[in-house]
Amino acid sequence: MSALEASSQRRALRLSVAEGSAWALMVGLAESYFIAIAVHLGATPLQIGLVVALPLALGGLGPLATIALLRWRPRRRPLAGAAVAMQVAVLSGLVFLLRSERLGVPELIAGICLYQMAGQGAGTAWASWYGDLVTAETRGRWFSFRNRFIYLATCVGLVIGGLIMHRLAPGGVAAPGSERAFGVLLGLAAAFRIVSGALLLAAPEPRFRGLLPRRQAFMAARTRQGNQALRILLLGALFHFTIYWGSPFFAPFMLEQLQFTYLQYMVASLCVILAKMAGSLPWGRLIDRHGARGVLLVSMFCIALVPLPWLWANGLGMVIFAQVISGASWSAFEVGYLSLLLENSRSRERPYLFALQSLGNGWMQLLGVLTASLLFMPRIDGFRDIFAISMMGRFLVAMSAPLVLAGLVRGTRPSLTQIGWRMFGLRTHGGFSVRPLLPSGEKDDDPGE
Repeated sequence: MSALEASSQRRALRLSVAEGSAWALMVGLAESYFIAIAVHLGATPLQIGLVVALPLALGGLGPLATIALLRWRPRRRPLAGAAVAMQVAVLSGLVFLLRSERLGVPELIAGICLYQMAGQGAGTAWASWYGDLVTAETRGRWFSFRNRFIYLATCVGLVIGGLIMHRLAPGGVAAPGSERAFGVLLGLAAAFRIVSGALLLAAPEPRFRGLLPRRQAFMAARTRQGNQALRILLLGALFHFTIYWGSPFFAPFMLEQLQFTYLQYMVASLCVILAKMAGSLPWGRLIDRHGARGVLLVSMFCIALVPLPWLWANGLGMVIFAQVISGASWSAFEVGYLSLLLENSRSRERPYLFALQSLGNGWMQLLGVLTASLLFMPRIDGFRDIFAISMMGRFLVAMSAPLVLAGLVRGTRPSLTQIGWRMFGLRTHGGFSVRPLLPSGEKDDDPGE
């Protein structure tokens, strides 16, 4: 690496740490409390499910739009800047509607959908941008350093949000002052997103090296390696279908049935994030030594058990236990799942695979919510019953997973402790979500078949 390139990387790291921290503060302040806003507005179970799942389904269109625009104009920085501006506009619009008492659940859902589409689109441009900027030899250390600040800032944002809500609306979702408190949270989130956007636009952008042509991507899907990758994607989508029979309803269960204060809700949300942070690195090391398939299968059975403590939860103690199990299980699932995808794909195919993953998981999550809300909920007594049904569905998919993954041939991939990972938001089922950083134009690491 030349002295100029090294200097550019150091500057990019400084900017990226500051930019990522500001972005993570936005995530902790805003995304953590979207469901709480819906519950305060009196959302029905179906609407609560849509608050969670519809933005994830439509959000998958963001990466596709980014890929299409990069083919038309190969510049990442303007696309990321436009997406940031969209998120700021959405958050500001929600603040205005809250303060004017005109925010309803449909408007909230529409706003979160736009927010999620812009966020995933910006993330795709950012991942391609920094995948080219940071060399493969330094990527793991570079992003490990950056992610420490991001995880910390996410927790700080979540705690600040909980303290603000507790101060302005100490009685929970039914307390007066919630509209004002939520407005403060979203306003702060918009301000931090403006800061992160300014820092993002100040970062250097290397020359774009291009994506794999669509025709080659379709040809890759017909190879044995491509078939294996599609099987992994299918398994993940089916698993998320059963997970979303129950996971969107944990938050309203805490806020409505258990009548948690915002401070208790913040503690419960924080526990799943901390458990996931603690588990990610050990699981990655285990996969490096023994492979991803076994870790993935074990994690699926653990995730199937996550609803079990909720069947008896009557206070914060049992909820914290359930959240810790959830965070630890999801850290194993995500790292194992993503590792299998890395093993069964080549570098230039991966942007398409992860765009397909976003779409597949998002639409199956939406289908899961609709199934639970329209088919199961009218025939059961409450949230605990839907948790039990979700647990049974998860077990069915987990038991079929060894058959779906049978015959997978372990391919070559970099060590999980050496590649870069990026956080791209919070999910109701398991805290923050991560993905490997994908360079847009590396040479293929496996010739395929």
